[in-house]
Amino acid sequence: MDQSPSDYDTDVLVWSERQAAILRDLAGSGLALPNELDLENIVEEIESVGRSELASVQSYLRLILLHLIKVAASPRALATTHWLQEALTFHGNIFSHLTPSMRHRIDLDLLWKRAAREATAKRALEGGFKLELPLACPVGIDDLLAEQLDLDAALAKVRAAINPST
Repeated sequence: MDQSPSDYDTDVLVWSERQAAILRDLAGSGLALPNELDLENIVEEIESVGRSELASVQSYLRLILLHLIKVAASPRALATTHWLQEALTFHGNIFSHLTPSMRHRIDLDLLWKRAAREATAKRALEGGFKLELPLACPVGIDDLLAEQLDLDAALAKVRAAINPST
């Protein structure tokens, strides 16, 4: 038996896509398969394993960006330390889900827009000044997925990108 790690162990996203493709090919091969084998739903479930892991990574990245925006926009808020601690926790959680193939599938600008929209809405509810945020994420994917998150550097990039209007 082959003792080398499978894609499942090293990159569950690639594994799930590859297994789904194999099962689709099997379903279309004309081979006599048991009627009880629900290949369509099995394929969906296997694909969802990889998509779920990618969604977790994207969610943590969005939360990191949201917290960086909050700190940059309200540097004197009492919750600043808490927000930064949460960003570090989210960053640590990423590595339980991150696989090599995910880095190139993450749309950081989209995650930034979602974080910016949420931060802006919360700010409006709190009666804070309006935030003008760029459309593009000021922090790079390599910065956010580094083994050690440099909060000071990431925060400086977000601060430089924010233009509050009063």
